[in-house]
Amino acid sequence: MAFTPISKQSENLLYSIGGEHYQRFIHIYLAWKNVVGDLLSSRSHPMKLEGEVLYVAVQNNTWMQELILLKKDILKKYKLMYQEEIAELVFLISSPKRKCKKHK
Repeated sequence: MAFTPISKQSENLLYSIGGEHYQRFIHIYLAWKNVVGDLLSSRSHPMKLEGEVLYVAVQNNTWMQELILLKKDILKKYKLMYQEEIAELVFLISSPKRKCKKHK
């Protein structure tokens, strides 16, 4: 019996849960690290896809500026790697997750 890697199983699960409507966004979300690299992918992530516009959540202004400077390269690299085109990237600062305070 051949085993399927857990990462492939989780990808298949995401695609089946997301359905046909979210298939392209899931593909872009999973490809993000390959396109922008480890450092930038740890500071940002795709948030939503509206038509051909990808909205990307970014940790803070510094990383947003870095991504803005690399925007053309990111779009070109994605198209080269996946033979798909994203027309535009919009970067948004994401608010940090708040920690819940414990009540005494």
